[in-house]
Order: sequence, then C-alpha cells, then structure tokens
Amino acid sequence: MEIGLFIVIGLALGYMVKLAVNWLAIDGYVMNKGNFFLEVFGAGMVTWSAVNLEMPEAIIFSIIAMSLAGISIIDLHTFQIPLVFIIVGLTASIAGILFKVIFLSSALWGIFVGAFIPLVIMLLLWSITKRQGMGYGDIQMGIVLGAWLGPMRMALTLFGASLLSLLVWIGVSLVRGFDKDRAIPLGPFLSVAGMGSYIGSFYYPKFFHLLMLH
Repeated sequence: MEIGLFIVIGLALGYMVKLAVNWLAIDGYVMNKGNFFLEVFGAGMVTWSAVNLEMPEAIIFSIIAMSLAGISIIDLHTFQIPLVFIIVGLTASIAGILFKVIFLSSALWGIFVGAFIPLVIMLLLWSITKRQGMGYGDIQMGIVLGAWLGPMRMALTLFGASLLSLLVWIGVSLVRGFDKDRAIPLGPFLSVAGMGSYIGSFYYPKFFHLLMLH
C-alpha cells in the first residue's frame, strides 16, 4: 500500500516538473504531453528514496533529483539551465543542513570542489584560449550538487560527468562526423553522475566512507 502511495507521489512530482518545464518554455521548447519520462522517473526516484532512506533525507533526495531532471531536459534541448530549478535544488540542500541531513562543513567543501574550482579553471581557460568549456549554469549546478554531495562525491561527479560527456561526444562524432566546435550540454551528465554518486554511496558505503569528509 505504501509503495503505491510513493509511486503516485512520484508521478505527481514528475508531472509538476513537466508543467514547470513547459511553463518556462525556454527557447520555445516544451515537452510533448505524451512524453511521460519525468513522471516515470519521479515515481522511481521517490519510491527508491522512500524505501531506502530516512524520510527527511528521502524528501530532500526526491526534490533535488527532480530538479536535476528538469535541468537536464531543458539543458539537453536548449543549452540553458533555468534558475528556478537551481533555486529549488539549493533550497533543498539548505533544508538538509538545517535538518542535520547534510553536514555544513561537507556542504561548504562540496561547493568549493563543485563550483569554485571549476569557475577558476573556466576563467583561466577563457583568458588563455578564449573558449568556454563550462557555462555559468554548470557552475550553479556545481553549487547545488556540491552542497548535497560533499567534496569527494562531488569530485567523482565531475570526473564521471566529464568522462560521460567525452564518450558521448566521441560517439556523436563517429556518427555525424568530427567537428571540434560541436558543443555537448554538461548539465545532463552532471545530473546522472551526481545521482549515481549518491546512490552508489548508499550501496557501497564502505568505499564512499573513505572518500567523504564530515
């Protein structure tokens, strides 16, 4: 009975995110009404978190996961990261700190790893090459993910996102031809790698405990 309730809540949350995506309509992009990806994703994330995590942590996980899903959908199609989902995710991270789900020191170090260091690297590369590998939206995502994940999981997230985006870029280049100026949105890969790091730390706590700073 509880599982059914969690599924319904997840479906509703996914539908709300889809409404938000279509309300924003960035660059005219809207999701088809027959596209139920967000609803299915929401049902899966809410159910998994409710079954495996303490309720405060499950709520924060679900909110951040769905914010990342909304960001990923929009970034994939428009190369833009909407501020509204960043604010929602950051609010959830702050709530996690207030409810002692997230350690403040871990959040601050996570932001340092996820946002400050990439920002410095981005500015240095821009000053040398006049090319911008990351966008400021990606830096904003780094703030949310860093506060949520902590420093070491955030470092793994950056590595995983970079590796995934490189593999996709190579795959696309093999199919469509090589183009050194071809852009790949980083947001979806940050989202996948971030949630993968979080869920991985649940199933392999001994490994991740060695990497986490409290």
